[in-house]
Amino acid sequence: MARLTITFLGTSSAAPTKSRGLPGIAVQREGELVLMDCGEGIQRQVMSSGMGLNRDTAVLITHLHGDHVTGLLGLLQTMSMAQRTRPLTIVGPTQLSRWLQVTSELLHIGLTFQVNFVPARAGMLVRLKEFDVKVARADHSVEAFSYLLEEKQRPGVFYPEKAKRLGVPEGKLWSRLQKGKSVVVSGRTIDSSKVTGPPRPGRKVGYSGDTRPTRRLARFFSGCDLLIFDSTFVGKDKDKAVERKHSTSAEAAALAASAKVRRLVLTHFSARYTSVSRLVREARSVFPNTIAARDGMKVEVEYPSQ
Repeated sequence: MARLTITFLGTSSAAPTKSRGLPGIAVQREGELVLMDCGEGIQRQVMSSGMGLNRDTAVLITHLHGDHVTGLLGLLQTMSMAQRTRPLTIVGPTQLSRWLQVTSELLHIGLTFQVNFVPARAGMLVRLKEFDVKVARADHSVEAFSYLLEEKQRPGVFYPEKAKRLGVPEGKLWSRLQKGKSVVVSGRTIDSSKVTGPPRPGRKVGYSGDTRPTRRLARFFSGCDLLIFDSTFVGKDKDKAVERKHSTSAEAAALAASAKVRRLVLTHFSARYTSVSRLVREARSVFPNTIAARDGMKVEVEYPSQ
């Protein structure tokens, strides 16, 4: 079964700390990499994590605040210096394209690869190799978006007895059927549906970006296997969360409970807190299956049980 790994490249909010960089999350499945937000220095974090700079990659930017986007230009430059040749997909607010064009021209950055820019809008769907990316509007101080990565459906359970009855020899042909592909045996085409159960859902990963919790986002993230949510403030600082259009950890947990997600990861912590233990305690009192992200942390997303 394919591994789905989340790596937290930066987990602070607007200001970095000695132990936390600016926001960035990497999602890896097979050979595909999806980066969500690109805080300053993101390219170094990507390289340190051994992800490589010339694989199938998409970048999802939630909004145009510096802590979420200033690392993108450096990432593009580093990819070019590494002689990247594969096209790169970037999804983000419409003005992101203009910012990239102007700054690239001013700094004389010549790219060695094609950039396919997709302006984000609520309700849209972007199809990648391994994922479908869905977009919802977040509630922040500027135009902002949240993203949902839905892994493609996987084939149903394989039944060897059915394959044997149809005369399919064990080995490579079984492997093809298990992957949902048809095979030819003695001139007969046998579809995988003849020897497998119904397709099974893939895994779902949600990322809020900076936002207040909303009913819209609770519906959007419904049933996520892993939800990564803005948790900038503790409960006593809720007034700051409301004023600055962020969430407290308890509010993130309440949304996770409402959305019936399997697991919640808190991130985007204010630099005012030297420890995030209180944020975790407050969240777990509402939604027990909660952890706090830290820079360099990896989380494996398991398949749904059904």
